[in-house]
Amino acid sequence: MPFLFEKKEHKKDAHEYIEITGYEGAVSDLVVPAQIEGLPVEAIGNHSFSGRQDLKSVALPETIKTLYGFAFHNCRNLKKISLFDSIDDYYDGVCRQCDSLSEIDITINRSWFEVIRNFLADNDRTLHFTVRFRQEEDFREKENSQKTSCEGSASYVISSLTFPEYVYDFNENTMARTIQFSIAGSGMFYRECVDRRSINYREYDKLFEKAKIDGGSISEDIAVGRLIFPVELDERYRQMYEEYAAGCGFSILKRYIESAKENPEAINTIKELLKYSREKDLFSNDTIDKAISYSVELELTQVTAVLMESGNKPVADNSAIMRFDF
Repeated sequence: MPFLFEKKEHKKDAHEYIEITGYEGAVSDLVVPAQIEGLPVEAIGNHSFSGRQDLKSVALPETIKTLYGFAFHNCRNLKKISLFDSIDDYYDGVCRQCDSLSEIDITINRSWFEVIRNFLADNDRTLHFTVRFRQEEDFREKENSQKTSCEGSASYVISSLTFPEYVYDFNENTMARTIQFSIAGSGMFYRECVDRRSINYREYDKLFEKAKIDGGSISEDIAVGRLIFPVELDERYRQMYEEYAAGCGFSILKRYIESAKENPEAINTIKELLKYSREKDLFSNDTIDKAISYSVELELTQVTAVLMESGNKPVADNSAIMRFDF
């Protein structure tokens, strides 16, 4: 067992559990087990993986309840963390100075969104969240407009949310002998849309006007995520995102085409975008033709085939729910 660990006794009920303290040897994609020696793995200890440059992804089991301080601090090549809403205690600096961290994949089984708040508070860079949470009754009534996944017997709603970055700006006023403080970027406002028990999608969508000022890939990702996974998406905001996506259609497709060279998941996003485009007439034929030409130029045969096959043909049945298996 390459994991370094300690056996602990819980202070409240005296049950035994495992706290991970490190890992022997090199590892790129770290998958933490749910049990070691028959005991549940419930904690990642202080500085357990701090400073490791080999880590690119981390997957934590649902048994994890505590992430101690600086557990993954300064892992500069860490790009993705997958975990559950089982986290009760998130200590300071868990993912601080993880400069490459951009993707958080979280499954919500107990309507507890605090861990999302914690990641957002711990990192001022742009973060993309894929959120899977148990499908409530009100979502079941909207099945024709939601994308869901099935894990075992449970049904999950999927939400894709991009939270922009922000920076603190300090300016010295020498005449008044004061330091003036401001926050640049829309990220701080977006972070206020998450509380312990919910995500305020209405406020999230209202902030898009601020995100568009930041511009570029961030606003494109926000629009794409909300259109493909339209959880609680009001019709007026749907139209807003559609207008924006249509206006920068080639830019969006171009980025995902480039991403597909190293990230196969980008092909699925392209498929979903083209499916949406056929249903809603989102991208013009000229936009898709340009995307095909660009994909051919990059010699991406699979992506080119997807683009050529999809086109802007009408979809016979757009009421079916997309099912995703994870």
